[in-house]
Amino acid sequence: MTRLLDRARRQSLAWLVFFVIVVDLIGFGIVIPILPFLSPQLGGGTDDIAFILATYSVAAAIVAPAWGRLSDRFGRRPILSLCLLGGAISHFVLAFADVLFMVYLSRAVAGMMAGGVPVATALIADASTPEQRSRAMGLIGRAFGIGLILGPVIGGVLARSETDFMLPCLVAGVLSVLAAVLAFALLPAGQARESHAGATVDDTPPAPLREIVRRPGLPLFIGQFCFHTSAVSASVYLFPLWVANGLGWQAREVGLFFGLIGVVMVVTQGNILGRMTDRFGNLWVLRGAALCFSASLALSAVATQAWAMGALGLLLFSAATLCLPVLNTIASHLVTPASRGQFFGVTASSAAFGRILGPLVAAALLAQGGYGLAWLGTSAVVLLVVMWSLVFGHGLTSQPTDAASDVSGSTA
Repeated sequence: MTRLLDRARRQSLAWLVFFVIVVDLIGFGIVIPILPFLSPQLGGGTDDIAFILATYSVAAAIVAPAWGRLSDRFGRRPILSLCLLGGAISHFVLAFADVLFMVYLSRAVAGMMAGGVPVATALIADASTPEQRSRAMGLIGRAFGIGLILGPVIGGVLARSETDFMLPCLVAGVLSVLAAVLAFALLPAGQARESHAGATVDDTPPAPLREIVRRPGLPLFIGQFCFHTSAVSASVYLFPLWVANGLGWQAREVGLFFGLIGVVMVVTQGNILGRMTDRFGNLWVLRGAALCFSASLALSAVATQAWAMGALGLLLFSAATLCLPVLNTIASHLVTPASRGQFFGVTASSAAFGRILGPLVAAALLAQGGYGLAWLGTSAVVLLVVMWSLVFGHGLTSQPTDAASDVSGSTA
């Protein structure tokens, strides 16, 4: 009976975190499509759009580990609530932006407060048993999928004209405030630091960052988040240009396509992903998804027919969305709950650098050799993830420290 009650408590907590993040990510989905249209109205060029997006990623890369560390020290609830409130402020600044500087300021604030997802990821890891971890991590992917579906639709409905985006940004800010209130009111004050049997296993303070990354193989594993995210970001940059050039797609068609990707994320990143990892293990699912991602990118280099371009786009993004929750699941087993927030902050920082590098490298390859070279180069980056999983993955994951001992004390 105790085990059943503990499992029910953990599941309810995971779904509660999911609901909070969905509310916030709908607001995120409202704002992101607006940026390429708002910036030119304030005198920005195409380079400003790229720099504005990069501003967010640079700020997030620098600050994310600190938010994770703070959540380990003071608990997940207050830090998650604070980050969500910071996101709301960034949306409100954007709503009243009348000069280009305010757009940059909005994205800088959003990046500096972008600790919500890594802290929520750590909280979901705290709330799930090792056996249920993959399914729990899939909830974050589902939340992104719902935000990707509903956010742009709501933003489009709320926009009173093609030049007036105040109302969508205000609504996005209100949603982030609502998410912060829900997080503070409904989430437990303390963080879960229990084993799957419910026994307390770790009251030690968080390990210093240098101690966490000292473990052999861990820095290379952290790099996989950068490789994966850079490939995804490069694909997000290339795909709209590719289909616009080859198929004549406009913003509407591209938006509908990414909405379809959101539906795929909602469907797959739950029981389907959990069943796959239960049957084949996290590493084999990562290998299969990354290999499918890489192969789809490589085939895109030679695709010319409309059906092939659409099918490969659906396949590459669907495979890509499976990789991150599996990487997060593996990460959750490599450190104890006392250091989990900080570690997810570090992996989020690595991913943020990937979001910066991916489009830059893709743009350079596109300029040098066209779409063929750009797709092949992106495919090669994903192959690095495949190679890591084959060569180093088993050695790292065969000695997990989840609920066992802190990394600072591990000799694995």
